[in-house]
Amino acid sequence: MTEKKINKKEEGTELKTFPVSFALGEIKENIAFTTNTPSKPSKEQIINQAFKFHTQGNISEAVKLYQYFINEGFSDPIVFSNYGAVLKDLGKLEEAELLIRKAIKLKPDLSIAYSNLGIILHDLKELKEAESCLNKAIEINPNYAIAYFNLGNTLKELGKFKEAELSLIKAIELKPDF
Repeated sequence: MTEKKINKKEEGTELKTFPVSFALGEIKENIAFTTNTPSKPSKEQIINQAFKFHTQGNISEAVKLYQYFINEGFSDPIVFSNYGAVLKDLGKLEEAELLIRKAIKLKPDLSIAYSNLGIILHDLKELKEAESCLNKAIEINPNYAIAYFNLGNTLKELGKFKEAELSLIKAIELKPDF
């Protein structure tokens, strides 16, 4: 075997190559080359970055990623629920309602989605349906203080003062982080 030396700009750096003899006809599988070209972000990468922006309060970037996620054809109940909550806060109640309903369709036991939908419906003055959604959130998660709080406010607007009081007391007993 012979050794070839390739000079590099740095002194002392050398690349050694050794000839290997084989017949190309013996190779029957495909040879693949990979490059380091950037690829599209994965579903998980998009979600993680969107959640990071959302929790940091960078809502405009979170919205861009939530929308990109949906435009790419991905589907995740938490993304729909979070994006719906953002849209609700931006005053886009009808769009928010649609997204939250998609979240519930994908994951019927997602209590936060029912709670978010209850809040949206309350804001849309659909109080009976809001009450139903908030009760469903509590049925799924009996320790969901925020749902009790929102239910109390909805019941108060419905004129159900005793029930509203009980719901608000329960919210306080659960010691929420409002």
